[in-house]
Amino acid sequence: MRDKADERLDHLFAAVRAERIDTAALEEYFETRLLARIREQRSESIPWYALAWRMVPAFAVVAATIAITTFTFAPTHSNDLLAALNADQDEMVSSSYLIGE
Repeated sequence: MRDKADERLDHLFAAVRAERIDTAALEEYFETRLLARIREQRSESIPWYALAWRMVPAFAVVAATIAITTFTFAPTHSNDLLAALNADQDEMVSSSYLIGE
């Protein structure tokens, strides 16, 4: 009994392996459908956060440029205490002259 079941199963598997599936209907206009799907995906608008992530390198370059120029062109500060106290005296004298005090 067991041998007949195995033989039937072997015959069924052999019949299935020999059967060729007709894929002509699926193959028809495949390129057209594929290109239409690609075109549809490309036409979707880019979300704002994707654009923000794409701009991160540009923002990093701007920030690095600002930092480099800040440290490069920073004026030297004097260690003289009297110079620090008299730094704004010229502006005060000129403003008082213009005001008339």
